[in-house]
Amino acid sequence: MDRRFAFGLGLALAACGDNLLVPPPAPRGQGSEATSDLVINEIAPRGEGPDWVELYNRSVTPIDLCGVFFTDAVDRLDHYLPLGGVMPPAACSPRLLAPGDRVIIHADDTPIVEGAPIDPLRAPFALSVADEVHLVSTDGAVIDGLLYLYPPGPEAPADVTLARDPDGSGMFFPRPPSPAAANPTELAP
Repeated sequence: MDRRFAFGLGLALAACGDNLLVPPPAPRGQGSEATSDLVINEIAPRGEGPDWVELYNRSVTPIDLCGVFFTDAVDRLDHYLPLGGVMPPAACSPRLLAPGDRVIIHADDTPIVEGAPIDPLRAPFALSVADEVHLVSTDGAVIDGLLYLYPPGPEAPADVTLARDPDGSGMFFPRPPSPAAANPTELAP
C-alpha cells in the first residue's frame, strides 16, 4: 500500500473517531523537572477562595526559608514575599521546612506594610491564568520557577490545579487539588 495513502487513511479514520489506529496525544507538561531541593510543587490560580501555591522540601535535610523570596514578578519588588517573615537586611530567625514537608502560600494580595509584621504565608499578589511564580534567594539566585498557562482557562473549576508529576520532581500537569499532600497521578476531570 502507498505510504501516503495509508497515512491519509489513518488521518481520516482518526477524524471519524476511530482512535484504534491513531493513539491520542500524550498530555504535555509545563515547565521543567525540578533541580533544587526546595520546589514549587502545585499551583491553584483559580477556584474558590484565594489562589495558592504549595512549596515542597524534597531533600533529606531541613531547609531554612530565611533568605528566600516568593514572587510572581521578578521585576517588581512590591511582589516579593520574604519566606522568613522579615525583609533584608533585618535579622531573620531560622524558619525551617522539614524534609518532606510542604507549605501553602495564599496568593491573596495581602499587602506588605513597612513596619508591620509580615505573614510569610500571604503573598502580596494574586495569580492569573497566564502568569509566573519564582523562588529567589536574597543573593539573586533562582531556586525554582514556572511560567505557566493555566488550563482550561479563567472558567476552570476549583477542582483543577497545576501539579508536578511525579510529585516533587516532574513537570506540571492539570491535576485534582492536593494542598499539603502528595500530588495525584491521575488527570484532572
